[in-house]
Amino acid sequence: SMRQEVYRDERPLADWAERPAGRVFVHLVTPPEWRRITGEAPPPSPVDRKAYTDAGLPWYDYYDQDADDLAPTEPLQDVKPVGDWVGDDHEPWQQPAPPQIHPLGDAPGAPVQDGDW
Repeated sequence: SMRQEVYRDERPLADWAERPAGRVFVHLVTPPEWRRITGEAPPPSPVDRKAYTDAGLPWYDYYDQDADDLAPTEPLQDVKPVGDWVGDDHEPWQQPAPPQIHPLGDAPGAPVQDGDW
């Protein structure tokens, strides 16, 4: 399942734009709903952790694993993780080999800009 963690920001408020620059709407749908909404075949299922590790693909160090979680604000207190709806799938688990783990650095390039989609 997808997971998001929110931490106290150590940077000053002046580092951030105070007005939103854009927004995105995300809708989670089942494969039959995808076909009904788009008229297209749903995308293939992603590989599981074992297949990813067996293929020798790189894993990445979790760059903020030592940060402290913030308590949810009132509007988010009732939001449930997707894993609560569909269940967490932590099996099969195969530990990646050390050469497969790559520390994360700053993302290259410029930030994505709003467009006329």
